[in-house]
Amino acid sequence: MASTRGLKYPLQVSANGNLAVSEDLISIEDQIISVLETRRFERAMRSNYGFDPDIFGTLEPNAINARMYNAILNQVPAAKNVQVSGDVARGDSGLYHVQITYSVRGVPQPPLQISLSI
Repeated sequence: MASTRGLKYPLQVSANGNLAVSEDLISIEDQIISVLETRRFERAMRSNYGFDPDIFGTLEPNAINARMYNAILNQVPAAKNVQVSGDVARGDSGLYHVQITYSVRGVPQPPLQISLSI
């Protein structure tokens, strides 16, 4: 039996018509992605949830990575030993590529690589 369950992110409907859920380690990964893709005040009942995209205006990778690190640390308590590295994509793509390493219950997880719109 799974010890951690949550709604799949992004929301999906399973074959039986219910909302799809993710379990254990996949649930933690979904939570990290959810935090980084949710903008502050986007959730009315949890206004502090998410990541503030205004930091992208600085185009300073150290500041952006630090803000992401704090958001993950504060909002995904199961993720430990979090490390965030990222940089603005070359060219005019308008993307910020980020790699996140973390562990859950002392077990290192595969690096999570995502691209966010600036």
